[in-house]
Amino acid sequence: MRIAVFHPGAMGSRLAAELVAAGHTVSWVPEGRSPASVERAAAAGLLGVAFDDAVGTADVVLASCAPQGAVDIARQVGAAGFTGLYVEANPLSPESLQRAEDAVPEATFVDAGVVGPPPTGGQSPTHLMLSGAAAADVAALWQGTAVTPMVVGAAPGAASAAKSAYALYNKGKAALAVLAFQLAEKHGVTEALTAQTIRGDAGSLQDPALPERLRAVAWRWGPEFDELAATLDDAGLEGDAARALRQVWTKLT
Repeated sequence: MRIAVFHPGAMGSRLAAELVAAGHTVSWVPEGRSPASVERAAAAGLLGVAFDDAVGTADVVLASCAPQGAVDIARQVGAAGFTGLYVEANPLSPESLQRAEDAVPEATFVDAGVVGPPPTGGQSPTHLMLSGAAAADVAALWQGTAVTPMVVGAAPGAASAAKSAYALYNKGKAALAVLAFQLAEKHGVTEALTAQTIRGDAGSLQDPALPERLRAVAWRWGPEFDELAATLDDAGLEGDAARALRQVWTKLT
């Protein structure tokens, strides 16, 4: 299969590398991208081409980027007349997901969501949630790789919901841990807080460097919490909870 990836960040480059390992030809568009992106793409074995060539020759487009860029990518690909499989692998709310699907009217749209770290084949698995009529076809692309596809629904939306539910829990507790460290530091009791890491429920508090470490991803996690808030609102749940935690990432950027 010929696959175009937009844009290979820390996760997208590793998903693409597994596709290369599976025998697919994977391209990307280096124009306007950072030196770090160029380095990641080279390490993954991706072919750098112009946008028209990437989309025009692709059987599959994989969109894996920060959520704030997802709909724009879909619009660009749709405007190019793409008619293949479009895999939307960004954490989007139902409204944003629909806008992305509407932007590629001639393509076969598959909703996707990544749960776990970039794939390495280690102890923490990378699950690729998939939903849509062609979800099984997309799952087959990663056959035999370090990515574990999971078809979770027949219609777009199910994969994003599965991803969002886990992200709300996993990244939400990280945001609470950041607040806990900040509160403890404010009152000079950080040692008293970290002394509690002996407890089985300490979780993210076991990493005192967590606030500084997460500063590097806050620019991406903030918009993801915007999407999570909208997803909760759509389900009739407490979107304000995600909106409040979003401020943790806002202040870390």
